[in-house]
Amino acid sequence: MASNVQSKLLLEAAIQYAQEISPEVLVALEERGISEQVAARFQLGTVTNPINGHEMYEGWISIPYITALGDCVGFKFRRTDDGKPKYGGPTGQKSHLYNVADIILPSPYIIICEGELDTVIASGVLGLAATGVPGVAAWKSHFPKLYNGYDTVFVVGDNDIKEDGSNPGAEFSKRVASEVMNSTIVSLPAGMDITDYYLANGAEATRRVLIGGYAGE
Repeated sequence: MASNVQSKLLLEAAIQYAQEISPEVLVALEERGISEQVAARFQLGTVTNPINGHEMYEGWISIPYITALGDCVGFKFRRTDDGKPKYGGPTGQKSHLYNVADIILPSPYIIICEGELDTVIASGVLGLAATGVPGVAAWKSHFPKLYNGYDTVFVVGDNDIKEDGSNPGAEFSKRVASEVMNSTIVSLPAGMDITDYYLANGAEATRRVLIGGYAGE
């Protein structure tokens, strides 16, 4: 857990980056189905006047990890162009669940997404209780107990089959589902993540795919 001083510094950076969100980042988010209003809710922004450790990500999309109490415990960053790597983060930063505040919502189900921006789509755009983990390597042994008590936990990895035949998204889903009670794996079409499916099929179809029978409540 970040110290009080560090958490204050991170939160100040998150607020600054969100307030200085650039037209380029707004366009990039809009192309992913994320409106300016949804971006503001999740304090998405642009890395400007970066704090120590964020310098190499100047101009990137800032994705702060905000707790249920409103503290900031870390960041992820995403490029707005097609360069590699697409994502980055501060060296040595500990892994946390993204959008952890949704865990306290009164809901019989919750979604575990692979990735932060897919979580923004599921929670902020589709209105579903959803948390995020940026890949199987970020999944920690103490995470499963946070999901105890749900009727269903939907696990949604990217269906991203690589040239070598591996599928990191499927590996993510299997690992998480093997450790979380009452979990079920949601399989998306080949080559798609939640954002891709939403952009191609719209909100209602995506809700039905992600949460099945709950979508008709």
